[in-house]
Amino acid sequence: MPATIAANVRTRYQDCYVPARALPQRTSPGDLLAEAMASSELSKTIAENPDTAVKHLLDMARSLCEAGSAGLSMIRRTETDDNDLLRWEALSGTLSNHPAIDAKPDHSPCGLCLDAGIAILVPRPQQVFKGWASTLPAITEVLTVPLFDELRVPFGTMWIAHHDSSANFCRNDARIAEQLAAQLTLTLLLREQTDRYSSVLQACRSRHKAHRHQLIQALRREQLKHQHADAIHQQAMCFKDSLIQDTNHRAKNTLQIASNLLTMQARASSSETVRQALFDNAHRIHILGKTHELLYAPPGSVLIVSMSLLLHSLADSLRQSFHHTHPAVILTVACEPMELPTQSAVALALITNEAITNAYKHAFPNGAAGVITVKLQRHDVTGLCLRIEDTGSSQGILNHAEGMGMTLIRALGSQLGGTLDVTGRGAHPGTSIGLTISKDLQAD
Repeated sequence: MPATIAANVRTRYQDCYVPARALPQRTSPGDLLAEAMASSELSKTIAENPDTAVKHLLDMARSLCEAGSAGLSMIRRTETDDNDLLRWEALSGTLSNHPAIDAKPDHSPCGLCLDAGIAILVPRPQQVFKGWASTLPAITEVLTVPLFDELRVPFGTMWIAHHDSSANFCRNDARIAEQLAAQLTLTLLLREQTDRYSSVLQACRSRHKAHRHQLIQALRREQLKHQHADAIHQQAMCFKDSLIQDTNHRAKNTLQIASNLLTMQARASSSETVRQALFDNAHRIHILGKTHELLYAPPGSVLIVSMSLLLHSLADSLRQSFHHTHPAVILTVACEPMELPTQSAVALALITNEAITNAYKHAFPNGAAGVITVKLQRHDVTGLCLRIEDTGSSQGILNHAEGMGMTLIRALGSQLGGTLDVTGRGAHPGTSIGLTISKDLQAD
């Protein structure tokens, strides 16, 4: 309050109030047990629920001091000018049934109390402050206690009032009111801190919610980008697979056509040597076409070939080719389950084809009977062992050791990094052609 207003208040109303410490003592002793129980109950309420503690405290003040009304007035800044107002924020008792009022500090008992800075008693306040609370029930006495924050800055008052002209406040009532005012200050500060922390917490939650929403939106955008990229990738892969399938289908057909043309030329040739060479090359090309057929028949197996299927298919084709000239020769294939890269599979198939063809042609002269055995199995951990054996005459094969077939076998074996051996079968008739590969063909 400005100094000029405070001086005016002291000048005009200095004889209108009584300091609380000057009030008479109560003739009968107070109920200290009731005060202790009420204080304990109030402390529990303040700790558990500061929002309800103010009303509970005002009810307690009215009860312990046997007052008709009790209230809390707070200093509020007006929006239109710089003048403060004292506003009734909470009421208990008779006045709680009436609308709350606002008053200027220099026109109310609460303003007089804040100016004096101590607890005061104002008799007949409605007569002292003309126009103040004129619409309310008559107030015979009002005992007002100032409220200060931790910096001793006043922010309001707590007051109790009598409406009965025969009732008077005493020094004991002032003591109780001052004690309750201290607890009321604590309650209001605690509630203010709670509201402030709640606001901060709510702001943090709002920011967290907004940030979470932003993260979710960003995640959704990234998911949509990935889905779009995956869709494009899938389309590209489908197109690539279709292109590969079509290209290899055309390659297989081309190889088949070339094999058929060589076969037709072989049949039309009058030279036995030329005819046999054309038949051999036609069959080699047929093997390449068969490899393509096995390579691209199952979906997704564009890089590996089942060796068991390839070697059995090769054996079936050779049986049909030599059935008329060598009906008494039996051809068997034993292959461990394995899949190899295309280049390695084709090389092994061509080696097997050349070895079997040589055996048919040179190990069984004049339609002799016998057995040709093909075995492909794992060697040590990563290597392979391919062996083609026959029970026919080894002399015929050895006589053609420098022929086209054996030359091709050596070249392909070297390409695979293998070791080739061509030997007899010891005490048994026939020839054994073996290729041992120590490296891992899966890495090709």
